[in-house]
Amino acid sequence: MLKIIEITPEKGKLNRIVLENGEELFVHTDLLLSEHLTAGTVISPEKREEIACAAARHRSYEYALYCLERRAYSYRELYRKLMSVKHPVEETAVLETLEKLMRLGLLDDQRYAQSLARTYIEQRHYGAKRAAYEMLQKGLSQEDIADALAPYADDGRIAEQLSELLRKKYARYLCDADDRRAIAKVTASLVRRGFSYRDIRFALEDYFSEEET
Repeated sequence: MLKIIEITPEKGKLNRIVLENGEELFVHTDLLLSEHLTAGTVISPEKREEIACAAARHRSYEYALYCLERRAYSYRELYRKLMSVKHPVEETAVLETLEKLMRLGLLDDQRYAQSLARTYIEQRHYGAKRAAYEMLQKGLSQEDIADALAPYADDGRIAEQLSELLRKKYARYLCDADDRRAIAKVTASLVRRGFSYRDIRFALEDYFSEEET
């Protein structure tokens, strides 16, 4: 049997339980109350294991909800987040949390990929390569990234996106079609945004052609 020596509040609703063997358990207040745990309570090793598992599941799920309230996550990204908390939990508890979130529709990689694609392409005006790189850093799979970016792969749409960028962001550099230094600077910037040299070249040709008319 194991005796609880001390219970002290931690951050939020987390409590630290110290057992007589020196072991520490971190338990949410709700679990503490439901199990009627106080200093001096004696529990069996089996009960200790039950409490530890329940505490891990509860802590993992509550922290996951806290994270998702602030922004969306991919499965892999949230897994890494939950496994790196100050008071680590068992991987089993994290996996159970992620599966539960998926069942509830709170964790959806395909939906997240589509949202990021809109943000990177439509709002930040990245090309497909830069968008794919950023999405990969978020823990999304190559398949989900490819599916989300597919609607933006049309040559006409890419040409329109580049044309808008050239007019709104780079026009001040493009005063002379023979200014190779300026054109190289604009080209390098667009490559960093994730556009191909081919698409950039065609967009610049169209831009100067329109300027001449």
